[in-house]
Amino acid sequence: MKNTEVVEGLDFKTTKYILVSSAVLILWSLGASIIEAGPVTASIITYSLYGFYWYYALSKKNPLILKLVIFGTVAGVMELVTDHYLVEWIDSLVYPSKEWMIWSSPAYMPFAWSNVILQLGFIGVLLTQKTNLWKASIILGIAGGMYIPLYEHLAKDAGWWWYHDNTTMILNAPVYVIICEALISLSLPLVIYYAEHHKPTKAVLLGLAEGVWILISAILAFTIAH
Repeated sequence: MKNTEVVEGLDFKTTKYILVSSAVLILWSLGASIIEAGPVTASIITYSLYGFYWYYALSKKNPLILKLVIFGTVAGVMELVTDHYLVEWIDSLVYPSKEWMIWSSPAYMPFAWSNVILQLGFIGVLLTQKTNLWKASIILGIAGGMYIPLYEHLAKDAGWWWYHDNTTMILNAPVYVIICEALISLSLPLVIYYAEHHKPTKAVLLGLAEGVWILISAILAFTIAH
């Protein structure tokens, strides 16, 4: 049964901007991979999109985008723990040397995760409006399992990051990463549905919970499919 609740901040103009920004990220990643542009281009697109989302949320007084930015930012910062797990604990993920780093990750990485979580989360809201929460979760889980690994694949040729080939791979993405990111995407419609019905401050706690789920998903996926 379709969800007919009105989501404050969900409108045609906002939908257009978010979907266009998602396309911009894909095209930028594709272009960077073709010309092997190097990690500076990851910083440029990440900070540009992140700044745009904050600008849109505040200038348009859009509560949905504001909650998604807060949620994504907190989850992105928490994802630094997962990155450390991938880089140091299981020796799978590699970042270029001479990057400005936060712990084991490039400084832009929390904001890159925030951008992708916002984009996928917004699509999850759209899906929930068109169908129901559980179907939306399954569809987004499948879509996220395909979308984010495409980003991972392009990142290697762009020189942003890559993975050791000591695990099963599909193109440049390990199978465990595909499973992990499908699990992350699967969780977004439910978590964001909860965020929609509470004040923006609740998005902080939900972002913390999502960050924990990202780490659990990585450990589970690696255990299953490395």
